Order: sequence, then structure tokens, then C-alpha cells
Amino acid sequence: MAPKKVMKSDAPLKRPKLTAKLDAKTFGRCYWEVKELTDFCREQGLSVTGLKADKARRVEIFLQSGRKEASSPRSSSSGSRDSALPGGITLKTPVRNYNNDAITRTFFQKHCGEGFRFNDYLRGFAKAVPKGKPVTYGDLVNGWKAAEDKRAHGMTRIGKQFEYNQFARDFFAANASSGRQDMMSAWKTVRSFQGPNTYKEYKKLQKRKAS
Repeated sequence: MAPKKVMKSDAPLKRPKLTAKLDAKTFGRCYWEVKELTDFCREQGLSVTGLKADKARRVEIFLQSGRKEASSPRSSSSGSRDSALPGGITLKTPVRNYNNDAITRTFFQKHCGEGFRFNDYLRGFAKAVPKGKPVTYGDLVNGWKAAEDKRAHGMTRIGKQFEYNQFARDFFAANASSGRQDMMSAWKTVRSFQGPNTYKEYKKLQKRKAS
């Protein structure tokens, strides 16, 4: 009699603790809080400066190779930020020392609408202005609109650091009468496992639990 085949379990894997022994692939499949990343960086002697994405990149590089990456350079530009220029920012102003500050926000709200918010496209310029072809703030306005259009049509991958915001929006869209406590409970459930931290994944977990 032929032996029975053992079916490989497709049960979701629990999220492990963030330690120096964790492999980089598993790290990349999980959602990590800023505090977790910051604490790990301090424990391992890594830089804690920059955005959440910067810290996550340093941790991933460290787990892959043991290399301690230095903090990313802010910008090769020197001098005052563009928003402090006499006369302010215009569509023709060259981008030299970009900052996501209040004056810059006001400029973009004027040209992009009151619903404007800083996105990944603009955050890239806040880290460093690309070298090569000169870029104006008019180009940034057009680039922002193009990036938002892609996001609206689901053509942009959501960064790990924004998964919580997306989850909250999707949760309340499907559960209009629920409160924040319900959403947080659902979020803690989905982020406790490896894999996508989406509302769709949460529903899969709930379905599995009920079966």
C-alpha cells in the first residue's frame, strides 16, 4: 500500500521578533513599527537618522551582509532651502535644495489643489536632488500629478511604511459603522503574521479562523 502523501501546510507564518539572527527575506515579509526599527538600529550600532524607510533599508542590509550602512546624505546642495528664496517658489524655480516644509506645501496646494499631500515622488527629492538635467518646481508639479494618477489607478506599490494607512482606509470603507478600536484590533491581527498587511489578507485570516 502506497504511503499517504503529507500535505504541506499553507497556514500563515507568525511574525518573528526582530533580532540579529533574523534572515533578510523574512524581515522583508513583515511589517515593523518605527520603534522596533529604531531600537534594533541602536542595539546594532546603526544610524537612527532619516525616515522609516531609511531605517528599514539599513536593517535589511545589515541582516543580509552584516554591513553597517552610513546614514544617507541629505543633499549635495548647499545654502538656504528653496522655500527661503526671495520671492518664494514659482513654477520656474530650479530645484536645488528641496524641503517638505510649510511654504513648499502651500506652493503645491496652489497648483495641485487643497487635497495635496507629500508623496513618495516628492520625498525622493527631499533626500537628494537628482543630478543631471535641471528640474524646476513646475516639473515637480507635473511629476506629482502623474504619480498620484498612477496611485489612483492601483499602479503604484504601497511602501511598507504606508501599509497601516492603507489598511485603515480599506477597513473603514468596508466597515463604516466600526470604530478605531475595531480597526486596531484587526490591524494587530494581520501584522502579527508574515506576508501582506492588507485588509484583503485580514479577511483571509478571519475566514481561515472560522473554518
